[in-house]
Order: sequence, then structure tokens, then C-alpha cells
Amino acid sequence: MATRRQSENDDLQKNYEILKSKNERLGKVLDSLKRENERLEKEVYFAAGFCVAVVVVLILLAAGILCFSFRIEKEDLQKNYVLDSLKRENERLEKGILSGEKERLGKEKEDLKRENKRLGKEASSKVGFCVAVVVGILVVVTLCFACYTARVKRETKKLTREKEDLQKNYETLKQEKEKVEGDFKELRRNTNTCVYAVDRDWKKIIEACVNVTLDPDTASPCLTVSEDGSRVRFTGEGSAEWPSVLGREGFTSGGHYWEVEVGEKGYWVLGVSTHPHEKSIPQKPGEGYWLMRLVKGKTCKAVSQSVDQTLNLEKMCKMWGVYLDHGGGRLSFYNAETRFHIHTLEGSFPGQVYPIFSPGSHDKGPLIINTKVKNV
Repeated sequence: MATRRQSENDDLQKNYEILKSKNERLGKVLDSLKRENERLEKEVYFAAGFCVAVVVVLILLAAGILCFSFRIEKEDLQKNYVLDSLKRENERLEKGILSGEKERLGKEKEDLKRENKRLGKEASSKVGFCVAVVVGILVVVTLCFACYTARVKRETKKLTREKEDLQKNYETLKQEKEKVEGDFKELRRNTNTCVYAVDRDWKKIIEACVNVTLDPDTASPCLTVSEDGSRVRFTGEGSAEWPSVLGREGFTSGGHYWEVEVGEKGYWVLGVSTHPHEKSIPQKPGEGYWLMRLVKGKTCKAVSQSVDQTLNLEKMCKMWGVYLDHGGGRLSFYNAETRFHIHTLEGSFPGQVYPIFSPGSHDKGPLIINTKVKNV
């Protein structure tokens, strides 16, 4: 009998040792759960602070909230897994002899559930607060953007109306300018009015000044050209012809200006020609001549293939300026002393044109090319 009791005591002692070791293991598990709860609580506070910080970055806010919610759910699953493990352990212990330990574990289980619920509520409330803050910020940003967009639309409409008004005014002014310029040109054609060249226009003309030199090889036999090529005079017998000489340089493009002193001569011709081999100017020039001609000291005519116009000049100038705008198809004549524009011949210059000069055949006075053109 004593041996049997001793054997039962030994079995109970072994069971006690086993239960004690299991109890210690459960205690470690509970300590681990407490540390896990503390870690979870810290992580919850950290997540809440992280959500508040994420508000500053609106673009990543939604992703942050989703990640946070997913993490909370994952932690809940982990907690539920631990609770299920404890539940299974409790069921196993219910079959044992430590009912008191079972009750203690049951209470701790309930405490853990309550703590889990509290943490869940806190997390939900913090997430809800973050969501509310984000929604509020988004609403404010949306309203501000809407106000800004409306203001931009108003300003755009205003600027569009102003642009349309300016465009209309510009078109009106452009039409009026064209009309005035047309009326001015017609008035000049009808009245032969001389117009003063302002500094801006005169500077452009002077900058195109070229040094024209007479070519003796192109001179009529009854003309004499000076050695430096700056003078030509009639030295033959009187006739009705217009003996001529060309400049050495021909022009195919651009603008070119030169001045000629005619003095008191009563006959002369100035202009340009496309006939490099002819040594006299026809009485009635045809194609290839654009000329200004003086006859008898008083009749000044602008002559070309399509023009034969007498100019009414109050006073005959002694220094004439000639401006060739090859690309623009214009040959203009100026009083080089007073800067008054006298007349312009218009046409299309085909290829190379040469300055042409004729001192006439009725007096011995020279035509002199001015090599010292005055600037503005």
C-alpha cells in the first residue's frame, strides 16, 4: 500500500512539475503578449502621428491611410491568432487539474480582449480623425482651386475682350493709315509736292552712299571725263542728242545713294540705265531707262518707259541726290542741300543697272559727282 501511495505521489509530483513548467511557459507567453501589447500601443501612437504628418503631403495621404488600416488589420489577425492559441491551451488545461490557473488565464484573456477592443477603438478614432482632417484639407484645397480657376477664367475673358478690342483698334488704325498714305501719295502725284526727309529716313539713305566713278570707256566721243572719274563735260559741237557716260559700278541688289552737283547748268540728265553699251540717251527713252531730265534750265521731267511727267519745282536745286532701291523697284531724287524729296520713279529693275549721266550738248558746264557726302 505504502509503495502504491509513494508511486501516486511521484506521479502527482511529476504532473505538478509538468504543470509548473507549462505554467512558466504560459507566464512567458503572457509576458510576451504584454510586451507585444506595449509594442502595439507604441505603434498605434506612432501610426497616428505618422497620419498627421502625412496630411502635409496630400498626394500620398490616401496611400498612407490604406497602409495604416492594412497594418491594423494584420495586427488584429495576429492578436486573434494568439487568442486562439490561448484558447486551445485553455481547453487543454481544462482537462488538467489547475482550474485556478485556468480562471487566471481566463481573466487575462478577457483583459486582453478588452485591451484589444480599447486599442481598436482608439485606432479607429484616430484613423477617423485623420480621415476627417484629410477630407477637410481636400475640401479647402478644392474650394481654393475652384476660386482660383474662376478668377483665371474671368481674367482670361477680360484679356480676350481687351485683345479683341485692341485688334479691332489696330485694324482700324491700319486701315486709316493705309488710307492716309494712299491719299498722301495721290496728293503728291497730283501736286508734285516735295517732302522733307526726316532724320531717320535721311540717315538710312546716307548710310547707302557709294563712291560712283565715271567710266571713260562708256562715254560718248563728245564728252570728256576727268582722270579721277568724278567730272564729265560736253566738249563737242552742239546737237540735239543727249551724250552720256555710265558709272563703273553696276548694281544688282540693295540700296545705293550718290550725289551730283549740276550747278547752274540748263541741260542735264541723271538716273540709271540697263544699257551698258549705248553712249547716248534717246530723246524718248524706252525700256531700261529711269531718268530725271532738265531742259532749258526750267523744265524738269521724270522720264521712263511708262512715265513722262513734268515737275513743278519752285526753285531748281544745284546738288541732286539719287537713291536707288533695287529690291523695292524705286529710284528717288532729292535736293541734297535741303533734304527735300523731289520725285520717285517706280518699276522693276531687271538685273544689273548703272548710274547714267549726261551734261547735255548745249553748254560746257560739268556734272560733278560729290565724293564728300554729308551725314545727318
